[in-house]
Amino acid sequence: SGRVKKMSALKAAFTSLELSRDGEDVSVKCPKCAKPGSTKKKLVINIEKGIYHCWVCGMKGRNIKKVVAMVAPQCLDLPIFAKWSKNSSKVDDIEGVEAEPKLQIPKGFTLLGSNLKARDPDVRAAIRYCKKRGLTEREIWKFRLGTCKTSQFRRRVIVPSFDADGSLNYYSARSIDPENKFKYLNAKVSKKEIIFNEMNIDWKQELVLVEGPFDLMKVRGNVACLLGSHLPEDSALFKRIVKMQTPVLLSLDDDAIQKMHQIAKDLNSYGVKVRYVNLPPGIDVGDMKLGEFESATSEAIDWHYRHRLFSKIGEIRSGSLI
Repeated sequence: SGRVKKMSALKAAFTSLELSRDGEDVSVKCPKCAKPGSTKKKLVINIEKGIYHCWVCGMKGRNIKKVVAMVAPQCLDLPIFAKWSKNSSKVDDIEGVEAEPKLQIPKGFTLLGSNLKARDPDVRAAIRYCKKRGLTEREIWKFRLGTCKTSQFRRRVIVPSFDADGSLNYYSARSIDPENKFKYLNAKVSKKEIIFNEMNIDWKQELVLVEGPFDLMKVRGNVACLLGSHLPEDSALFKRIVKMQTPVLLSLDDDAIQKMHQIAKDLNSYGVKVRYVNLPPGIDVGDMKLGEFESATSEAIDWHYRHRLFSKIGEIRSGSLI
């Protein structure tokens, strides 16, 4: 079949490749940015269309022959490459495929900053929740916090996120009621594909990485949040940090120490300078008062691979890994 021929041709050109879980793509060493001797495969090729993209250096295109010419020009004579590139030149837009609809803020969204003296009890409760979390009127305005008076977003604080162009790319709606089992209602967008509030990030300065939006709001400097405690290598945030070689300062909750060291290890393997902050047990950034995190950064430590090893040994001794 055509699929088998394509796989065989790629194998001949690149020698080694990895098939994605869904079987739609293969990953190979990038001829543009891979270091000599490296086995990391960061150039992704769509088997059906021949579209390729390296998420480290950003090289991308629709003509697979251009990449093959860089690694194995002798393979260009294979008939499958000529046919493949011809088909891949048919751009989706020309075929009339509609663009994906833009993300919309929840219907009925209202800014808390514009309603600080609201009479609505639910809006007032949302404002009290923010102040109880240590946020001032300045943060309420800066992060464009809002809520809704109706729907499933009622009695939630909505934290919107904007991309580098200022367009909405995500939102997280936090329940203000402790008894609510569904603590968060988030936009139906893959977390790996967005960078939370990228419009506020300076990639040339050290970037503080914290877990969630309410942690982010307690940091006064250059900061981004993971929307969790993981930073996958194929995520937009990881790729941008690596591409820009942005120094990173990690601060995750004390129950995510090993995850923090894994993130540090992954970033460091791409030459990114990493520091980390150990906070007191039971304390996370979101619990701190404004300005406290900046004081804690004076104790930041330059990450080294042995720190991860020592941390694991410490857990074994304490019995937490047994």
